[in-house]
This record gives sequence, structure tokens and C-alpha cells, in this order.
Amino acid sequence: MYSSILTFVPRPQQGTSCLSTYGKGKTIYKQKELSKGFYLLKSGTVKLQRVLPSGESTIVRIITPGEIFGEKTFKEDRNILNSSFAIALQENTEIEKIACISTLPEQWINQIMNHLATDSRENMARYERVISMESEARIKYYMKDLAQRIGVRYGDETLLKINLTHQEWAKYTDTSRQTVTQTFSKLKKSGLITYSRNRILFRNLETF
Repeated sequence: MYSSILTFVPRPQQGTSCLSTYGKGKTIYKQKELSKGFYLLKSGTVKLQRVLPSGESTIVRIITPGEIFGEKTFKEDRNILNSSFAIALQENTEIEKIACISTLPEQWINQIMNHLATDSRENMARYERVISMESEARIKYYMKDLAQRIGVRYGDETLLKINLTHQEWAKYTDTSRQTVTQTFSKLKKSGLITYSRNRILFRNLETF
């Protein structure tokens, strides 16, 4: 879904960025607060969680290293409000704040625009998955996607470390906690995965 830009984006000019470290559960920014721009995730994982008008919440995206997140227009004099909370999912999450868009190299600006376009397409694709995919298939889709993005390969097996509870998986996959628990148990009984808290081992991601 999302690709890393860490390997080909140049370092920003002096004074255009700031590197910060966040602990597990710490908030980077809050929903409905004035947006402060874009961020580049250097290490760790971040969840974007939105509180709906009903009071319920949903996880709209999991950010992995090399991805840009945040909300800002390219007009420096125009302000917008954040549409979600950004929360670190693990200790020592490193985030680089992109302070001033106008002073960034053109290549970086292009990548920000590409990521915003990708984010827009993913929002539409998510809506389509809710309509067209059964709950179990949707859970498997998001599990595999995260494993492909941040999982570590050990031969045929892939280990995914992610600090998500079953309730958070439910919010991320637009299902229920009970459905997530049942799906995980079914996959384990089928021999496709083993799992413990915050760890999922895929026996073979290619055939998952």
C-alpha cells in the first residue's frame, strides 16, 4: 500500500526538520487540534485513530518507517485541523517533523504529494473492502499487508511485531473484537499462524 521514502529522500536543509522520540502510547498530535504539518516516521510504528461523531473510534491507518503522515495544505498561510490522533505504538519511535514545506528540496515535495495521493486512493480502497469483503477476509488482508511492510523473514516464515490488541485490530479492520479473536484462533488451528501478545508468526506468507 505505502512505500518507504527513507532510501531516496535527501536530508532536509538545516532548520527545516526536527527529530523527536516518543514512548509507547504517547500522542504526537490530537484530533481537531491545529495541524502543524507533515511528519516522517524514521523508526517504530504509529496509529492514526479517529473519533467518530457517534463517540466510537476507528484506526484509519498504521504508519510504518519511511512513510509520511500529517495534514497540511501547500499554502503556508492556510490552517486546517487534524482529522485524527497520531499515537506511537512502541517505545523509541523516532519521528522527523517537516517544519517548512517551502524550503524543502523539490524531490521531497514531490514525494509528499505522491504520498498524499496514495493516502487518498487507500481511503477509497478501504471503503470498497468494507463493502465487498467478508470480515475474515478483511482481517487476513490487513494482517498480510502489515507483515509484508514491517515483518521480518526467517526462511519461509515471517514474524510480525505490532502492538495492537484484538480491540485495536477490530478498529483497524472495521470488524468486531469477537470476530478478530475467532479469526486468529481459526488461523492458528489451521497452522497458518502462531501468535502471542504483540507477535504473529506467519508460517508462509506467500500461501497465507
